[in-house]
Amino acid sequence: MYPMKIYRCVSRYGLPVLPHELLNAERQIKKFRKYARGFLHIDTVIAPKIKGKRYYIFTCIDRVTKIAFIWVTNRKTMEMGKTFLEKVIAFYPYPIRYILTDNGPEFSYKFLPKNRQTKKEHPFDTVCKTNKIEHRTIKFRHPWTNGMVERFNGKVKAKVIKRYLFEGKEDLEEKLICYLNSYNFDVKLKQLEYKTPAGYLQSTYHHCIQRIVI
Repeated sequence: MYPMKIYRCVSRYGLPVLPHELLNAERQIKKFRKYARGFLHIDTVIAPKIKGKRYYIFTCIDRVTKIAFIWVTNRKTMEMGKTFLEKVIAFYPYPIRYILTDNGPEFSYKFLPKNRQTKKEHPFDTVCKTNKIEHRTIKFRHPWTNGMVERFNGKVKAKVIKRYLFEGKEDLEEKLICYLNSYNFDVKLKQLEYKTPAGYLQSTYHHCIQRIVI
């Protein structure tokens, strides 16, 4: 049906304008709370098999500065999640206060069914506790609530994973690091007043980061 015909139909019944209840509810929607730097979104991406071997890409991006970090591993276990977090903390030149992840086994025990729930502390949470970081997790089956890192993952897939055929893990790492350095140091983002993440960090907080070298 044509849009004009639809409009005529709703107009006939006095429905061309949203009810006041919906308009008032929309006006009352609260804006997202603003955070300072140090709020990280973390996730994993499954890379294609290379010579029969599966690899996983741990990804991280700061909500405010947009500084990103990547690490490649051949396993997606709780120990790998812990190791990645330690690398993340060493990489960022400022304290990390909050981390948002999904409920995957590399980040949390929440994936366990109710009859297998445990009171043990997950290694990822142990590192968070040691470094005074608040670890938050998204709702189950709601990946869009961690949308910032999901969008970054989409860029990684489009710019690297779907663009090249890799000879091995080293080749995958090299191309990922090349993209990561380009993203952090060369890509100007509208959200950062058309500065690069590294440039925004240096101009706003007087910190700088080093290019990643394999």
